[in-house]
Amino acid sequence: MTKPTGPPNSSSSRGSTGPSGDGPATGRLLKLGSVVGVPIYVSPSWIIVAAFITLSYADFLRDQIEGASRTLSYTLALVFAVALAVSVLAHELGHTMVSQAVGLPVRRIVVFLLGGVSEIEGETKRPRDEFAIAAAGPAVSFLLAGVLWGIGSLPPTRSAAQVMLILLAWSNLVIAVFNVLPGLPLDGGRLLQALVWRVGKDRGRAVRAAAWSGRFVAVAVGVLTLLANSLMQRTDTVDLASVAGTAMGFAIAAFLWFGASQTLRSSELGQRAEALQVGHLIRPAVYLPADTPVAEAVRRVAQARAAGIVVIDRGGLSRGIVREADIAQLEPSRRPWMTVADVARSLEPGLVISDSTNGEELLKHVQATPASEYLVIGADGVSRGVMATVDLARALGLPQPNPIRT
Repeated sequence: MTKPTGPPNSSSSRGSTGPSGDGPATGRLLKLGSVVGVPIYVSPSWIIVAAFITLSYADFLRDQIEGASRTLSYTLALVFAVALAVSVLAHELGHTMVSQAVGLPVRRIVVFLLGGVSEIEGETKRPRDEFAIAAAGPAVSFLLAGVLWGIGSLPPTRSAAQVMLILLAWSNLVIAVFNVLPGLPLDGGRLLQALVWRVGKDRGRAVRAAAWSGRFVAVAVGVLTLLANSLMQRTDTVDLASVAGTAMGFAIAAFLWFGASQTLRSSELGQRAEALQVGHLIRPAVYLPADTPVAEAVRRVAQARAAGIVVIDRGGLSRGIVREADIAQLEPSRRPWMTVADVARSLEPGLVISDSTNGEELLKHVQATPASEYLVIGADGVSRGVMATVDLARALGLPQPNPIRT
């Protein structure tokens, strides 16, 4: 009895992202409960897999189980689909428990169309922790495969229970083997990442190596799917299950390719973030009293070849910052009658950034207080100018919004 099962994907994503980088919105997920303090969700897309497995395995189970009726075979196929989802969940719990043991909390576990994902908060600090977390899931699957095979092998009666146990044993073996393939976003990719990190002492390089390997694995899965599809056509055994299996193979290949590609983009973004320096992003600004007309402010900016407007009080202290977009959207006929105070945003603490804030610290600051412009000050408390988020996005290589002409 060796009917293969589709290889559910499993990954232990970092940060608060899901399998594709942006996890499914919680509102679209069904919460099943919590295990070891971590909420468990199932995506509606899992229903597609459950239906595919039920339709694909009903006839197989009827052939394997003596005296099984059509109704019983479909019922057992559905039970097998649920048991396979439980196996995926057990795999993810392996990741979760080891992650918690090394001090990284897990936001949630999601079972979805192509498998499951453990959404781990934060990043590992040591290669061995990365290796341990990644290895835990496949280890659970290998263990389940061995236990289920051992129980199902005795005695050889071809009963429904025995057939189901052997089938689940094979399925867990497939889950384990598939997930140790050496490429992100699979667990094997994280194992490779940990090893390259340990040898080369460079986490960024290790991530990129594992991501490129993930692209290779994705292409290999796609090619194997094409070959399998070609063989099925030659043997005239094409049916609904074969077509669905081919579609699933291509879906897995696409998932792996996009997951690896997203990791590469994130790694490149991280490299650029490390090189960020506020001093390289400062725009010169003009400092104007609150009652200055907007038209005059625009003239002063052009005269001084500046790129920012800071509102000051009578004592010369900075009190607000003017958004470039607000002036650009203001009709020219209204500019002489409105003051910079009318279009300024008060300088709350988050809008002030030290000129020594760089790298990841700068990104965290901007994420904590989103704005289009920030006032940059030196260690002496004196303003150095303005930093615009559009310049920050450009430095990170992110897509730029359509410019607004003034």
